[in-house]
Amino acid sequence: MLNQQEIQAAANDLYEAEKSRQQIDPITLTYPEMSMDDAYAVQKAWVSRKVEGDGRKVVGYKIGLTSRAMQRVMKIDTPDYGVLLDDMVFPNNGEIMAANFLDPQIEVELAFVLKDRLFGENVTFEQVMAATDYVIPAF
Repeated sequence: MLNQQEIQAAANDLYEAEKSRQQIDPITLTYPEMSMDDAYAVQKAWVSRKVEGDGRKVVGYKIGLTSRAMQRVMKIDTPDYGVLLDDMVFPNNGEIMAANFLDPQIEVELAFVLKDRLFGENVTFEQVMAATDYVIPAF
């Protein structure tokens, strides 16, 4: 389990790497004992810095690693989730500068646009469907 200083250091490393557009080693190489809870704590610290320091806004969340094959590759057994900020959204037919990314890749996913908030640890399928306004493809 990472302590607060390690969590903050990892979040700062990610923040600075993004700002400078310089790749860094995966955080798990620096902290091989880190857990998923630690990873979410680092994400929370990184997002807080961007929201509080840079004025970014949280606009949504994404679920990743939904396929069993990718979970095996990443040595996890459950999907993960991430925060989407306003600077991560691009308009239809908008231009995206490849030079703004270190390793640009596109992954096709489904985006659930919600009409109601979802929260809690044991959200059911039925609750997700009731809270969903519509579903669209996302890249």
